[in-house]
Amino acid sequence: MWRFKKDRSLESSIAYMCGALVITAGVGACLLRGLFFTEEMYPFLTLWFVLCCTCSLYYLIGVGAWRKSGGGAVSGITGVNGVSEGSEGSEVSGENKALRILLSVPLIILSLYVIHWLRGPLSSQGTMNETLRWGLYASFALLVCFCAVNRVGRRIVNVTWSMAGMFLSMSALLAVCGVVKLPFAVAYSNSSEVSATGVRLAGLMEYPNAFGAVMAVFLLERLFAVAVYYGEPKKSVNMLGARSVGLGMECAEAERRSKGAGGVEAEQGKAGSTTAALLRLLPLFPYTAALLLSESRGAWLTAACACTAVLLWKRQLIAPLLAAGAAPVAAAALLYRQLARAGLAVEPVPGLLLLAGLWVGALLAGLWLCRRQRSAAGTARAAMLALAVAGWTAAGIAVLLHVRERITGPSSTVSARGLFYRDAWRLAAEAPWQGRGGETWRHAYLAAQSRPYVGSQVHNGYLDILLNLGFVGLAAILLMLLATGWLLATKSPRLLPPFLVIVLHSVVDFDWSYGLFWLLLFWLPALALAEDKQKHQSAPTHPQSETKLPIQSTSTNPLTNVSTPANPLIAQSSSTNPLTNVSTLANPLIAQSSSTNPLTNVSAPANPLIVQSSSTNPLTNVTTPANPLIAQSSSTNPLTNVTTPTNPLIAYPTPKKSPQIRLRQLIGTAACCFLLLLGVLSFHAAQGEKFYRQAIMSVDPSVKVELLQQSLGWNPRSPRTAIALSRLLSGEQSVSLLRQSLLYSPENASLSWELAERWISSGRPGASLYWMRQSLRLDKYNNAKWVKAIEGMLLMGQKKLAEGNRKEGLVCVASGNELLLEYRRLAEEEANKGGQHNDREFQMTEQADDLSRRLSMLALRF
Repeated sequence: MWRFKKDRSLESSIAYMCGALVITAGVGACLLRGLFFTEEMYPFLTLWFVLCCTCSLYYLIGVGAWRKSGGGAVSGITGVNGVSEGSEGSEVSGENKALRILLSVPLIILSLYVIHWLRGPLSSQGTMNETLRWGLYASFALLVCFCAVNRVGRRIVNVTWSMAGMFLSMSALLAVCGVVKLPFAVAYSNSSEVSATGVRLAGLMEYPNAFGAVMAVFLLERLFAVAVYYGEPKKSVNMLGARSVGLGMECAEAERRSKGAGGVEAEQGKAGSTTAALLRLLPLFPYTAALLLSESRGAWLTAACACTAVLLWKRQLIAPLLAAGAAPVAAAALLYRQLARAGLAVEPVPGLLLLAGLWVGALLAGLWLCRRQRSAAGTARAAMLALAVAGWTAAGIAVLLHVRERITGPSSTVSARGLFYRDAWRLAAEAPWQGRGGETWRHAYLAAQSRPYVGSQVHNGYLDILLNLGFVGLAAILLMLLATGWLLATKSPRLLPPFLVIVLHSVVDFDWSYGLFWLLLFWLPALALAEDKQKHQSAPTHPQSETKLPIQSTSTNPLTNVSTPANPLIAQSSSTNPLTNVSTLANPLIAQSSSTNPLTNVSAPANPLIVQSSSTNPLTNVTTPANPLIAQSSSTNPLTNVTTPTNPLIAYPTPKKSPQIRLRQLIGTAACCFLLLLGVLSFHAAQGEKFYRQAIMSVDPSVKVELLQQSLGWNPRSPRTAIALSRLLSGEQSVSLLRQSLLYSPENASLSWELAERWISSGRPGASLYWMRQSLRLDKYNNAKWVKAIEGMLLMGQKKLAEGNRKEGLVCVASGNELLLEYRRLAEEEANKGGQHNDREFQMTEQADDLSRRLSMLALRF
C-alpha cells in the first residue's frame, strides 16, 4: 500500500507542475499580445524553459529514486498515451498512433529548424526565433496532453481554457466601455474596404482578424458543448462529469450541491440546476459580441463553414444548437449595432449598463429556450425552433446590412493576398524541399514581390511553413493536422468546429505567426482526451478506474470452494478449501493468523507478507520463514549443503536496468540538456534586446556605442543592432562589423545598403556600385535607395573629375545614368499596372528628374 501511495504522490506532484506550466503558457499568451512579437517573448521563453527543465529533472530524479527503491512504473508517467512498460509489446491503438504523431511532429519541426541553423539559413535571427517558438510548442503539447490523462491535470486544462477565453473577450469589451486601458485594443482605418465603420475590435492581440478567429474558436467550443448537453436525453447528476469541460466542471459541482438529502434533483424535469445551466451558457454572449465587433469576414466565414460541416455530420445537434445560440447571437448583434454607430467610443457607465443588460437578457432567454426545446414536444417544440430560427435570422440581417458593402463589393485585400501567394510560390520554388529557414518571407519578400505592396506576412500559414521548411515541413504539419482531426472526431466530435476554424482561417491569414493559435491547436486534443478519460471514469461499467476500492462483499468459486472478496485489499473474512484443509483469509495482506496443512506439516501464516514466524518441513529439513519477502535469515538444505537466503528478493545481487529504462533516462537527460540550452539561448536574446532598447533611448553617443556593443555581444545575430552600431563607428570598424553581420543574414537588403554608403563615403566607386546593386536587387521598389544611389554616383563622378581623374569620373557618371535608366523603366512599368497595389508609392520623383538633368549636363561637359 505504501508503494501505491508513493506512486500516486509522485504522479500528482508532476501533474500539478505540468498544470502550473499550462497556466503559465495561457497567461503569457494572453498578456504578450498572442505571442506574436518574438522580441518581447524572450524573457517569458527563458522562464518557460527553466521551468520545463526543472520539471523534467524532478521527473527523472523522482522516478529514478522510486525504481531504485523497488517501485514499478509510475501510472500515467510512462507515456501520455497510457501505455505502461508492461504493455509496450501490445498492439498500439489508433488513439495512441494519433497521439504519438501529434507529439512527434513538433519535435520534427524543431529539429528541422536546428538543422537549418547549423547549415546557414537566410536569416540566422529568424531561424533562432522559430527554434525558440517550436521549443515552446513542443513542450506545451507534451505537458497539456499529460495533464489531460491525469485526474488532477485535466481539471486545470479545462478551467484554464475557459479562463483564457473569458479573459480575452472581457478585456476587449471592457476596453471598449472605457473600463480597461488598452491602447491598441481598437483598430482604426479610413478605408471602407478594411472596415465598414472605420473601427474594429482587436483586443489584446491588436489585430482584428486574428482576434476574431480566436473568438470564433472559443465560441464554437462552448456553443457545441451546450448543444451536445441539451441535445442528449435527460441524465442524472452523476453522469454530468462525463460531459463537463471548461466551465462545465463547475456546473457539475453546482448540480451536485443542488441535490437534496435523498439524492433527488432540486429541479426535476430540468437539465440540472439553474446555476449550473447559467454557468454553462455564460460565455456565449461575450464570445459572440467580440467576434462581431472584430468585423473579421474571414473569421465569420470559417466559423459558418465549420458549423455547417459538423452539423451535416451530426444532424441531431441542429435543433439544440439553434436554441442555445439564438439569444446570445441576437443580443450580440444588437450590441454590435449600437457600438458601431458610436465608433466603439462610449461612456463607461452607459456602456457597462448596455453590456450587462444584454448579457443578462441573453442568459435568461437562452436558458428558457434550451429547456423548452428539450422538454417540449410536437407543436410546442416546433414553435421553440421557429423562435430560435427567427433570432438567428434577425441577428444575421442586422449584421449583414451593416457590412454589406464589405461583403458584396470588390476587396483590395483579397486581390493583395493573391499577389502574396503568387510571389510566395515563386520564392518557394527556389528551395522546394527543405525551405530557407525561419522567417523567410519576412526577410525576403522585398526581393520576391512583383508589385510595391507592404506585407511582411504572407497571410497563409501553410505557405509560410513551405517557405521556411519546404515540402518536408509542410507534410509533417499536414500529417499532424490529420492526426489531430481524427483524434477529435473519435474522442469528442463537438471540438471539430473550433479545430476547423484554426485550420481554415490559417489559409487566408497569418494566424500561425501568433503563438496563441498553436497553443489552442494543441489544447483542443487535450480537451478531447480529458473528456474521454472523464467519460470512462464516470461510467459504471469501468469500476477499475476508481482509486479507492471500498467494497467488502465476497464471491465463491464452486470449483475450489474458495470465497474471494470483491476487494481483496480490505475484506477480512476467510474460507476453507476441503481438498487441502487450508484456511485462507479473504484478505491475505492484512490478516495475521495461521493455518496448518496436515499433509505437509507446514504452518502457513494467513498473511505471508507481514508475519515473520517460520515453519519447518521435516522431509527436506528446510526452515521457511512465514514472510519470505521480509525475513532475512537463511536455511541450509542437508542434501545439497547449499545455504539459501530466506528472502532472495532483498539479498545481494542488484537487478540490472532494462534497456527501456536506460533509453528513457537517456532521452530524459537529453531533453533536460536541450531545454537548458534553449533557456540559455533565449536569455542571451533577452539580454541583447534589453541593451538595444536602452541604447535607442540613450542620447549620449558614447553610452549608446557601449550599450550597442553589449547588445551585439549577447546576440550577434541581430542585423538591426549591427546597423545601428555601424553608424556610430569609424570606416574600417563599420565595414568589418557589417561584413560580420552579413554572415548571419547574407541577403539582408539593409546591411548591403549600409555597406554601399560606407564605400560611397570612402570614394570607392567599384565597391559602392556593387553593394548598391546588391541592395537594389533585394529591395527594388525603394524610391529613396534609387535616388541616393544615383546621387552618390553623381557626386563621386564630380569629385573624381575635379581631382583630374577623368577615367574614373566618367565611369561614375555612366553608372549613374545606367541606374537612372533602370529606375525610370521600372517606374514606368509600375505606372502602367495601375496604382491599386502601389502601397509604397513607387514612382519617378522630382529629385530623380533633377539628377537626370545634372547627369546630362556633366556628360555633355566632359
